[in-house]
Amino acid sequence: MGIVSEKKFLTKEELKSLREIQEKTQSVVIELGEIELYKIRLEEKYDTVKEFLNEMKNIEENFSKLVTDKYGKINLDPKTGEITNLD
Repeated sequence: MGIVSEKKFLTKEELKSLREIQEKTQSVVIELGEIELYKIRLEEKYDTVKEFLNEMKNIEENFSKLVTDKYGKINLDPKTGEITNLD
C-alpha cells in the first residue's frame, strides 16, 4: 500500500482573503457589464439625437426657403417675427 500524504489547507485568514478577492473581482466584472450596457444605451440615444438634429436642420432649411420665396431676402427677428427688407 502507498504512502498517504497529508492534505494541506489554507489558513482561515488566507481563505478569507481569497474569498474577498473573488467577491471583489466578481463585483468588478458585474459593474463592467453594467457600464457596457449603459454605454450601448448612450450610443443609441446619441444616434437618435443626431437623427433628430438632422431632421431639424432639414425643417429649418425648408422653412428658410419658404420664407425667402415668399418675402425675398430679408432679415427676420425670430423672437418677434418682424421682417426687415434688405436694401
